[in-house]
Amino acid sequence: MLDEYQHDDFEVVRKDTRFGGFEELKLRKENATVSLFLILSVSLTHISLSMDLERLVMKDGCSGALYPMYTRDGHRWALMSVPAEHYASTGLSDGGKSVTQTLLWKDRQNSREGIGVWHVGNYAWKLYSAKNDSQRKTLEKLREDYRRANARGLPMGKPRFQDGTIKQGNENPYGGMALIVDWFEGTNFNFHKPPKPFKSALEAQKISHSKSSTDYKRIKAGCESAKTVGLQDCQGYVKAGRYEPIVFIDVHTSWNAQQKKFGTSQQAIDMVDVITKWGTES
Repeated sequence: MLDEYQHDDFEVVRKDTRFGGFEELKLRKENATVSLFLILSVSLTHISLSMDLERLVMKDGCSGALYPMYTRDGHRWALMSVPAEHYASTGLSDGGKSVTQTLLWKDRQNSREGIGVWHVGNYAWKLYSAKNDSQRKTLEKLREDYRRANARGLPMGKPRFQDGTIKQGNENPYGGMALIVDWFEGTNFNFHKPPKPFKSALEAQKISHSKSSTDYKRIKAGCESAKTVGLQDCQGYVKAGRYEPIVFIDVHTSWNAQQKKFGTSQQAIDMVDVITKWGTES
């Protein structure tokens, strides 16, 4: 399996149905509590969910590790580890149990697509209604858009989705979904009317003109990813000095299911042009 661990070195602590199903493990050795381990059987059916779990474990601040995939009992397995002190920040420690998140209407920020957006700790929660088949199909398409964009490196604040039930006041509960991303403060840009120009955001954040600077390289890479996925209605935030100095919000790609390829986005093309011209120093 691995130079460091063998399949039988672990015992299963619990099983979780999220992300296509995974198991929480612990080493059989005494006092082996430094890290928690997660293992899942990888299949083509759940490969995108497996990638979502990997990104969650490997996110900033968690110091997660991914070990080489191996085959046993006719299955392909992926083993991940995360330091015990960081496990709570992955959101996995609730064991998949029902959790209630109270969001006050007075704290709501308007959303053109969803019920609203809330600032919850270090995260932004955007709620969507899933009362009927039409809404559920729309949300599934949204999930797939985010997965495709994520796979191509579009910076979006480490998005994840949580299905659940929404209850507003005395109304009967109904199906819903939360899109949860890192809370991001910076200079907003969009192509609305009137627009908030991307170049103005670069200026406001005093982004370096040096092509070798970290901010410049990451912003340019983000814009190129937006171009790759044909990002529609390009909008987001720029913030100098962050790991993701640019993030895109309300993501919609131009994926064509029939042709199985992305279309083009003039907005994303223009953003690439702006950031390319911004780099005037080596």
